[in-house]
Amino acid sequence: MEIEHSSNDFPQSKPPLRVLVLSRNYPNNVMELLGIWVERLVRHSTMYCKPKVIAPVPYLPPFPWFGEYYSRFRCVEAHRMADGIEVFHPRFLVGPGYSLHNIESLTYYLGVRRLVNRLHQIFPFDLIHAHFTYPDGVVAAWLGRRYGVPVVITEQAPWWSWMEEYPFVRRQATWAVKESVFHIAISKAVKDSILHFAGETDKLRVIPDGVDGSVFTLSENGRRPSSNQILFVGNIRPVKGVDILIKSIRLLVDRGRNVKLIIVGEGYYQSYRREYDRMQQMLYDLNLEGCVEFIGKKPLADLVRYMQESVLLVLPSRAESLGMVLVEALACGTPVVATRCGGPEDIVNEDVGILVPPEDPEALARGIELVLDRRDHYDPAKLRQYALEKFGSGSVGRRIHQLYDEAFGRYYKTRISEANWR
Repeated sequence: MEIEHSSNDFPQSKPPLRVLVLSRNYPNNVMELLGIWVERLVRHSTMYCKPKVIAPVPYLPPFPWFGEYYSRFRCVEAHRMADGIEVFHPRFLVGPGYSLHNIESLTYYLGVRRLVNRLHQIFPFDLIHAHFTYPDGVVAAWLGRRYGVPVVITEQAPWWSWMEEYPFVRRQATWAVKESVFHIAISKAVKDSILHFAGETDKLRVIPDGVDGSVFTLSENGRRPSSNQILFVGNIRPVKGVDILIKSIRLLVDRGRNVKLIIVGEGYYQSYRREYDRMQQMLYDLNLEGCVEFIGKKPLADLVRYMQESVLLVLPSRAESLGMVLVEALACGTPVVATRCGGPEDIVNEDVGILVPPEDPEALARGIELVLDRRDHYDPAKLRQYALEKFGSGSVGRRIHQLYDEAFGRYYKTRISEANWR
């Protein structure tokens, strides 16, 4: 059964909350896919609240040694309307690499405070929702104190590694968690990492990112793909495990499998480009030029078409916070193979695909073979139904809407109790 949602799914018994969204990861005119999962949530949230978005972009002086990556941020427009949502892109100071990482919350705050003050005069927001605890959530907590409004933080990434490497950042992040009314983790793996550093708290909730079922759809003719085209979608960087996937394709070809791997994605950081070049060399070394094709970044419509046409999608990552590309493929009726690396465990079960150990080309090859051999087992309509019921924008949106109302009520109940105590 296809699941459709309308504004009636979000009954409004009172004026909708005005929500200020803080997220440095948000699409802009230069990087259309940056933080697209946040944009989807915000776009869908217009059914139950009135959002405005502040998405700061890095500023660096126009010195040539800062490189092409940072220079393109100068082309990001400062203000725009996107699907009826007002989005601001103020600048804030960053350093090359992680040189200013410990104080990015401060430079972020200094970069947005005047804009927030002006905005508050014409848009007195009722709640702030930040994406990522640092630096966005820390800044949201400061602003929440300044304007006397509740703060909700969604964490999109595990806290391992970077929390251990940057103790000053860790102190800021754990303080922001205490200041927030609710802290959302997008997967159980992210939740566990937060609990390790911040301790048990009744503020923590698990709510995944949502998939737009009106974009990621079944093919118009409803037919299953007849080819053996396998798809990978993601940035070409070491954590994505593309090297493991290429090695598994070599194993499949050696077994006589007629497969073709399509890799959709790019490497826009210098380190990513080095990985991209390394993967190209691996194709040559393994004599796989005819079986693997890198096709770069693709528009959303083309990406959906590739998902619909592929017999399966593979996510061979070494670590994933969630793995929304798996949900997107399922919404297109395509089964998946993924590694047990954190987030995919919340998505993949035996009814929609296969989970295999990470860092194991042989196990990955066997998982791909199992799905290829059982392709008739996977009904595209049922895959889509599963994706929308658990991860659809409507389902996720209702949970966020409920949390906003609960956060608003909890915050002001606490304020009243504190005032009475004084």
